[in-house]
Amino acid sequence: MPVWQHTGLTLDCYPKVPAHVSLPWDAADEYLLEHCNHLASISTLLLNDRYGALSCALPHAASYNDSASGRIATQRNRALNSLAEIRFIDSPIAAEQILIKIPKNWEQLLDQLALITALAPTATVYLAGMAKHIPVSWLQWLEKNASRYVQYKIMRKARLIELTPSQSMLTSNDRFKGYQTDSGLSLSALPGVFARQQMDIGTRVMLEHLPNTMAGTVCDLGCGNGLLALSIKQQYPETRVIATDDSLLAVKSTRRNAEVNDLEIDVRYGNILQAVEESLDWIVCNPPFHDGHKQLTNIAEAMFLQSQQHLNPGGTLLVIANRHLAYMAKLKNLFARVNSLSSDKRFVVYQCHKHN
Repeated sequence: MPVWQHTGLTLDCYPKVPAHVSLPWDAADEYLLEHCNHLASISTLLLNDRYGALSCALPHAASYNDSASGRIATQRNRALNSLAEIRFIDSPIAAEQILIKIPKNWEQLLDQLALITALAPTATVYLAGMAKHIPVSWLQWLEKNASRYVQYKIMRKARLIELTPSQSMLTSNDRFKGYQTDSGLSLSALPGVFARQQMDIGTRVMLEHLPNTMAGTVCDLGCGNGLLALSIKQQYPETRVIATDDSLLAVKSTRRNAEVNDLEIDVRYGNILQAVEESLDWIVCNPPFHDGHKQLTNIAEAMFLQSQQHLNPGGTLLVIANRHLAYMAKLKNLFARVNSLSSDKRFVVYQCHKHN
């Protein structure tokens, strides 16, 4: 198990990732630790600490982590280092210093900065990430809109910014943005949720290949804004529909969309199917193949395995996937029969049947 030499901590990735692909820390974490105040008397907030490396190095800090699997990773790593469990917060809070690992999504970063500005306008904010993932336009906006801005030189390919928020970082706009579907659904989502302002092409293809009949208990695994779950409930009102996602932002968005569209579905927050105890008749899934900036298939593969375990005998998994991802062999190892319902230059729809 990897030891972070900078801190002496023993840390691991969850879900498991080979060490040559990703470590549970990076140079941006080290850059943050070199500049922040380590005193427990200084109230500290961590944002987007993917595997809990910063939480273990600063055990007194509060932590906001949108990802359920990220929360599991943090608790596991704290236990590895004999640290007490942490109680996660579900939205940013005020603190004297705030450490942000810069997310992949610009709108999500803007939203976090706006929340921080409203809660802690005098806080010292540190933002860090690998330099190649931070566009110059982002840096220019931050410099223009912060009341105080310090950009440190790139170290070990990581970039660090120190700033104090300003009122220009506040936004008066509705945090929920969205679109209308052809079937009349009104959908919106918080910043950071996949396909927030328009239907993604893969999900559109999946909707075109839903079966003529669907009965029993259906789960939208990795529900995002809830489009698949709500479309299924709209088309097959007698079904029981469960929607679950690793992202708390996605779960909040789906719950809101269910209420707006007056459709009764059960929305849950958890890593893969962790929050689903029921046996299922159908699972629909548009799995991610990125974890942050890294292209990985381990999350999708875990989704397939847990789907097979949760399905009733004779149950069906429907998967939409980019054509270049080699999922067919993995699905055939898990399911009695796997068919390709649709295949074009971009996407494949797999129909996977569990044995009776």
